[in-house]
Amino acid sequence: MFRPIRVLHVDDRPEYGEVVTAYLSEHDEPFTVVTETDPVVALQTLADEEFDCLLTDYEMPKMDGLELLAAVQRRQPDLPVILLTAQGNESVASEAIAAGVTDYIPKSDLTDSPAVLANRITNAVERQAYSRQFETLVETLPGVVYRTRETPEWDTDFVGGNCESLIGYPADALVAGEVTWGADIIHPDDRASVRDAVDTQLESGDTFELTYRVLTADGDEKWVTEHGQRVAIEDGERIFEGFITDVTALKESERQLAQYSDTLEGLQRTTQRLLEATTPEAAAEIVIDGLESAFEFDTAGIWLATDGQLEPVAQTERGQTLIGEPPTYSPDEHSLSWTAFQEGTTRRIDSMADHPDRANPETPIGSELIVPLGEYALLNIGSTEPAAFSEADAERVQLWADTVTEAFGRIDQLQRLKTREEELTRERDRLDQFASVVSHDIRNPINVASGRLKLAAEECDSEQLEIIDRALTRMEELIDDALVLARQGQTVGETEAVALADLVSQCWGTVATADATIDCRSDAVIRADRSRLADVFENLFRNSVEHGNSDVSITVATTESGFYVADDGPGIPPDDRERIFETGYSTETDGTGFGLAIVREIVEAHDWAISVDDSADGGARFEITGVEFIDR
Repeated sequence: MFRPIRVLHVDDRPEYGEVVTAYLSEHDEPFTVVTETDPVVALQTLADEEFDCLLTDYEMPKMDGLELLAAVQRRQPDLPVILLTAQGNESVASEAIAAGVTDYIPKSDLTDSPAVLANRITNAVERQAYSRQFETLVETLPGVVYRTRETPEWDTDFVGGNCESLIGYPADALVAGEVTWGADIIHPDDRASVRDAVDTQLESGDTFELTYRVLTADGDEKWVTEHGQRVAIEDGERIFEGFITDVTALKESERQLAQYSDTLEGLQRTTQRLLEATTPEAAAEIVIDGLESAFEFDTAGIWLATDGQLEPVAQTERGQTLIGEPPTYSPDEHSLSWTAFQEGTTRRIDSMADHPDRANPETPIGSELIVPLGEYALLNIGSTEPAAFSEADAERVQLWADTVTEAFGRIDQLQRLKTREEELTRERDRLDQFASVVSHDIRNPINVASGRLKLAAEECDSEQLEIIDRALTRMEELIDDALVLARQGQTVGETEAVALADLVSQCWGTVATADATIDCRSDAVIRADRSRLADVFENLFRNSVEHGNSDVSITVATTESGFYVADDGPGIPPDDRERIFETGYSTETDGTGFGLAIVREIVEAHDWAISVDDSADGGARFEITGVEFIDR
């Protein structure tokens, strides 16, 4: 039985806590609800106890729901937070989304359909658990997952998994370009053939698979298998995603097998076929076919580890005639096969008739080799004659079993990654659809209200109409900035040479600057995404104008490692300098609080850093570092 979902409910009206508890008690899922009426006390409760979800009202004394959300995000950023809003309070809903709330529910929806609350809480908790599982999966993968661009050096945008154990370099070194896969990692003798193989395979489809050598940070040579897929084309440049696994042991096994007599040629062919297998059942059939061509025996079978027991999946034709239906092995039965699998050691039984733990006292098998295939399967090879297998036979089978185990491990990883890829695709599609729906559904009533406002202005003259118009304009700004942050803030496209002076001049012409002045003291050329960098300058200029005097003076200049934008306005208090980059934070009542958040996202997407300090004139100075200069 699953443990109940623990919910901390915060509402200054105690009676509403009883209502929420009643709603959740009617649902099939078990819930445990703790209600606090004071947000400050609620924060202490979160620190003292473990909860799966926070459900909070918006309008509360001392601290509203969004302020409580911000406090929780600083302490427990992974905790799902659901905001309850008053009916029709779409402005609060927009701010909540921008602030990173997991979900929001109008209280009127609960009255109409109480089940909504339980469903939303369950979905939020499951999504968070799923996200944590995926992060753990990526970090514990035996290989490397990546996203790269088809540049001359194959620049890498993302690396996950166990990168350092594979090549000796941390993932950050690849992403930062300190080392590159194409120029530094791939073995020099394989680089041309690998690139040609990728191009050739992509001509017939969007995927490729190849095996080649790499050099580690210590100069060691390893073999890897790479499975890749073209996922996009940006500015004529192909974008790949895929995974790379260490198959050095597999290659070493192949080398040792090649040293055996010609009787092992069949096993070598089988090994190549195993590299093409995509399911454990297919791999098992390939193994049995290979065994029949390489060894002399009476029967052989493979059992797959499934649901805590060993299920038979493949058997030789002679074995079917000799034994019939193979048994299922489980921990509840004392058997040689289960014991060998559990211990992970190969067992050579010379006389089955004399062994007390044989599964079938009437078995026609005289001797047997029982070979665990890692955690994935078990191989049994039997003969009707006693002592039919020599120690050399056991070594040959064990050597080949290591290859088979590597193949099963590769297939297991392939299936997990394929499942995750499908889940990520569905999640991405849902997020895109959600953003579009939110934008469409919020803009429609705004458009209706704007149209009605124009009609009302023709019929009457009221100062209230101007207030309504400003409110509608602010809602439009919130939507636009929220979508920019959600869809573009964390991405950059192709980088190029950008002359700072030219871009500053262009951006200054697109911002409402009143009587402000600009002084660009740089002729430097840097490498950046020109469009995204323009967003940075425009938002910083707009911030200076909106928070300074109408005649504020703004300066742009370069430093040793980047550039800065400074003004002679009132400056930013030290206590606020971290918060200004938070989504939704603004000191102006009509500000959206997205501008500087977008700036930070774009800066970090370039692998730069941004900080704020006092300018020489006492105003604010935003300094961006880590920039690549092309020409100073």
